[in-house]
Amino acid sequence: MKTSTQIHWRRCLMGLIALLTLALVACGGGADAPAAPAGPTPTVANVIPAVPAIKDTPVPQAKATEVVAATKVPAAPVSARDTAIVVSNEEPLALGFSGNGCLGNIQSTACEEWIGEPFTWIDNKTYEVVPLSHIEGWEQVAPDRWRFKLREGVKFHNGVAWDSAQAAFWLNWSGDEETAGNEGANSFGFHGVIGGEVVDPLTVDITCGKACPILPRTLIFTKVMETGWWQGASESERVSKNVGLGPYKLVEWQRGVKVDLEAYEDYKPNKAFAAQAPIIQNLRLVWRTEALVRAAMLEAGEADWAEISLDDRDRVPKHVVGTNNEAYLFVIDTIHHPELSKKDVREALTLAVDCEKLMEQIFDDLFTCFTGMAQMGTEGITEHNSRGYDFDPARSRQLLEQAGYDPENVIKLHMRNQRIPKDTEYGEAVVSSWKEVGINAELHVVESSVHTNVGRSNCGHGRSKSDFENAEGSTLTEKCASLGPGKTTFQSMHLTAPATSTESLDFASRQGRLRLSCYGRSSGVCDDTLQAMTDACVVINFGPERVKCNTDIADYVRDNFLVYGNFVNVAVYGLSADLEWDPYYSPRIRANTFRFSK
Repeated sequence: MKTSTQIHWRRCLMGLIALLTLALVACGGGADAPAAPAGPTPTVANVIPAVPAIKDTPVPQAKATEVVAATKVPAAPVSARDTAIVVSNEEPLALGFSGNGCLGNIQSTACEEWIGEPFTWIDNKTYEVVPLSHIEGWEQVAPDRWRFKLREGVKFHNGVAWDSAQAAFWLNWSGDEETAGNEGANSFGFHGVIGGEVVDPLTVDITCGKACPILPRTLIFTKVMETGWWQGASESERVSKNVGLGPYKLVEWQRGVKVDLEAYEDYKPNKAFAAQAPIIQNLRLVWRTEALVRAAMLEAGEADWAEISLDDRDRVPKHVVGTNNEAYLFVIDTIHHPELSKKDVREALTLAVDCEKLMEQIFDDLFTCFTGMAQMGTEGITEHNSRGYDFDPARSRQLLEQAGYDPENVIKLHMRNQRIPKDTEYGEAVVSSWKEVGINAELHVVESSVHTNVGRSNCGHGRSKSDFENAEGSTLTEKCASLGPGKTTFQSMHLTAPATSTESLDFASRQGRLRLSCYGRSSGVCDDTLQAMTDACVVINFGPERVKCNTDIADYVRDNFLVYGNFVNVAVYGLSADLEWDPYYSPRIRANTFRFSK
């Protein structure tokens, strides 16, 4: 624990760094970014928005003429300035979603939410599924089939019309194992292999490999590009460019420097808040690794939006604090690591850490200890299966001895750099706690590009179900062990901190398929009983039976696999004094909801 003197000198040092950073920024750090006008520097109170309870309703009996309708909305308000500078922590890996790199991180939001446009969205007030700009509505016409009505008059950024042939192409591409990876590599893994069938020019049927009662919820992950452009583009162009339907279109990606975008004049807004017409004309995405530098850019008027550290929230012109809609956890490799495969060792890890103390010391009590794999409101998550673990180091040591723990088998915790505020400091504290009870642990903080190869190293990553059928072993667990942790280049992930978004709001379909399935891309679990429970649950329509099976699965996971839960994530965002924006579903940042006040 730091002494008051240590804290004082640390704060002095940070202040000196900040002054030096400001000097560097003023001397040319943002030379090609237009400066914000001078203004007052108020601080916004730290208000964490309440998350309403999610109420699922049974799927109604389909009627041929019924759709979830989008309605026309009034024109967007006028912004006082034309350009917003957004600062992320890393350069995007890709702008086209068909390449590996459009990963759901803030640095990838240009790909997913600015240039791209998902089929659906979650309403920011009701948490109901709503259509975005190119979708009129939908209906379920069979247990394994949904009919989507497309909006007329929608065009891609190159002027080509959006229609059912375009939709079917990307549904087939994304739902095919050969092009989109294994079953757990995309949202369609929740429903088996997916296909798109043209009904008429503005109607497409989505067919599932099995019953798919929550399909519209998962289409928040599904995007499209203009097929003609994509088919004629080179592999490098498919990574570096994108012709989408989103509220902004690409102007230039200057590698290592910036991404420039401009508002798409033909974007068709609808009733969804996230699908309003873009208010600010130009966006510029730049990146700075250090949170201190991002805060300094806001101070100097060189940026308008940035995710900042907790310590910097009083330095920037103003800030907002909001839930991230993610439960921050460590996924454990329960199959391939010789120690982590032992339940007693996994339990010892949980008992060795005083979570409440770390929340106070590191996060100023903005975070709350939480051990569920998804936040409250997700079907299946209860007070029982998300309660914090006890702090009992004596019991932890006892369990290690009982398990025959061998300290020669080092346990590595892999974390992405700046995934959350103070993530490195938190990781260091957790690893230190493990070492105090005799666990040989190491912290490895890596960039997103490196973390991808580690955090998605389950035996199901890159493999089809036929690979499992031909693998050695009589159970799925044995087959997973014989296959090893992913294809050739992958190694055991030990423990890793993945993104755990809860946008599908259903434990079995999201967490069960992606984080807890033998066939998932980033699961550390492969268990026959759990797989059977999940397979049975995901085909049940919403109602008491589905609630119960979701809860049973979450209870089973807590009792048997002790996936290491930490807290529900909170993010701190710094804003320029005149930028108006409310955080919602970070890191899915919809810049078309930005505006500058006069």
